[in-house]
Amino acid sequence: MYDNAAENNKGAKGNRTKIVIDLLKISISLTLIILLLSNIGLASIRRQIADADWRYVLLACMTFIISNIMGALQWHLLMKSQNMAIPFKYSLSFYHIGLFFNNFLIGYIGGDALRIYDVRRYSGDGAAAVTTVLFDRFIGFLTLTTTAMIVSLLWIGNLKSLNAVYSIAIILFIWLVALFFLFNNKAGFWLGRLFRPLLPGRIVAKVEEIYCSINNLRHSRMMLVQVIFISIFVQLLRIVTHYWTAISIGAKTHVLYFFIFVPIIALLASLPISFGGVGVREQSGVALFTTVGLGASQIATFEFLAYLVGIFATLPGGILFILRKEGKGAAS
Repeated sequence: MYDNAAENNKGAKGNRTKIVIDLLKISISLTLIILLLSNIGLASIRRQIADADWRYVLLACMTFIISNIMGALQWHLLMKSQNMAIPFKYSLSFYHIGLFFNNFLIGYIGGDALRIYDVRRYSGDGAAAVTTVLFDRFIGFLTLTTTAMIVSLLWIGNLKSLNAVYSIAIILFIWLVALFFLFNNKAGFWLGRLFRPLLPGRIVAKVEEIYCSINNLRHSRMMLVQVIFISIFVQLLRIVTHYWTAISIGAKTHVLYFFIFVPIIALLASLPISFGGVGVREQSGVALFTTVGLGASQIATFEFLAYLVGIFATLPGGILFILRKEGKGAAS
């Protein structure tokens, strides 16, 4: 009886903590939005959206939709490498459901958790589900940052400030160090020994299982090459989506600035400090693009438009989530 009471108290405390954290993140999003609107004005953003050239907005939607289909293919190849017999139509369904919820949940954690849940529900292999989603997310961040680094070095003479370049270099270094530990057995297990005493045995066993699954991906070289090339294509399309929304409201600057700044914006928006990256995306966009002569009002508008495009392009995920059947499989 006392054990049950203790467990109930622990659960209630955990729920309260979660509520406090969620409220804090909502507060961060709202604070950033209020600060932005106080400097720019809601009327200005509303007017620019109303006057937008919707041909470019439609082009942005089409670009993002193609990137989503290619992103699902990237993830599907990773699942095939784990011997998961999941038809592509289900990979596409699960991927879009995850993307849809990423628009509204904390960072990208909520949508990725749904992807893991769906794949585990279909295949019964929880470790492989976690492996493929984590590595899919990692490879996306790595190719996005690498692209930004290459473009920033090629365009460095045209940058008034090198702060963005330094930021990208630091982030890329972190990803490369992570890749080294993921694909190097000795380094990975050495790092594991440092953290093993701090974690319960069950969690250690799960982490080691997932680590070994990711580590074994290094043997699937052809698959990795395919995934990397697809990922580069996906990230380029998603960057271009922001460019189209900027053009739609007449915010004109060289497209290469988008390949430098949008990856930083995307990485900041993915941090679990806000819901759907709202507020963080717009504020970071203003901080970066004002350095190349764009107005804060224009930047906030095209970044918000890019967010709306993302919601529209992932609407099939929301519909599939509502229509899908519980149990093995997905929405028919």
